[in-house]
Amino acid sequence: MRAISRLLTLCFCAAAALGSTAAVAQVYPSKPIRFVVPYPPGGGNDDVARLIGKKISESMGQPVLVENRPGASGMIAGEFVSKAAPDGYTIMIDHAGIVINPGLYPSVPYNVTTDLAPVTLAVSQGNIFLVHPAVPARTIPELIAYAKAQPGKLNYASPGNGTPQHIGMVLFNKLAGVDIAHIPYKGGAPATTALVAGEVQILLSGTTGLPFVKGGRARAIATTGTARSGALPDVPTVQESGLKDYTSSVWLGIFAPAKTPASIIDRLNQEITKALNSSEVHQQLIDKNFDIVKSSPQEFAKVIEKDLALYGRLIKESNIKPD
Repeated sequence: MRAISRLLTLCFCAAAALGSTAAVAQVYPSKPIRFVVPYPPGGGNDDVARLIGKKISESMGQPVLVENRPGASGMIAGEFVSKAAPDGYTIMIDHAGIVINPGLYPSVPYNVTTDLAPVTLAVSQGNIFLVHPAVPARTIPELIAYAKAQPGKLNYASPGNGTPQHIGMVLFNKLAGVDIAHIPYKGGAPATTALVAGEVQILLSGTTGLPFVKGGRARAIATTGTARSGALPDVPTVQESGLKDYTSSVWLGIFAPAKTPASIIDRLNQEITKALNSSEVHQQLIDKNFDIVKSSPQEFAKVIEKDLALYGRLIKESNIKPD
């Protein structure tokens, strides 16, 4: 009888624990969610985080607090989130730089595949191929011809060594057979300022260059995605312009700490997908030169695995070093 009594007690405790876990999952979220951005305010990651955060705050009934933690090519924020409690109250948005860093740096303080949990891809963004108005080229073929005729005259800016924009131009040089020199800056905004000021002649820009294109202070001669940008529908892609094998797009995705319960990951995935599908958010993202992507956590994990190998190989072949 004593053994039976003990067994019943254990069963009751286990059932109570399961019931408590289920209850916690059912009430998620019950407090504010911290949405970490690895870069300063005003960039693409920050824009997307604020649009999504506002929308999911409305639907989930809790504040979503965007927190910028810039530095070390996104690794400060990545390490912070990887060590946060896996309870769904700390999430992060990051771009493809998170899968570039392992090939670029000898030591990364977290493992993107084991210390972080993919929630969903959110958007992708082909860059705008910008030139300073003083450059006579108005098309990609004209730019290639000019670069070959004027060796050493053209420079391009990037937000830093090993950034997607840097790697995009490394690929362009390789496929176009030109040698346009690289000048790294500390972020997209300083790189854009350098182009507008005439310090450099070329820049691959995500969103920061758009106002200068519309104001006539920079010229968009192409976009780097597989399709034309909704923000610049009259501007052809680099592929359309003759470099058939060229594409350079950057995805942005949402992560949570590893071991976050699957039920919470699924809830976040559903809420973020709903936000991206809303007409309000959708249009604002298109206006900012983003394409809506969305994915399941499993699909996102496959993209991460594929791009880790791709960027690692390109960085090694091109001997790209960090700043």
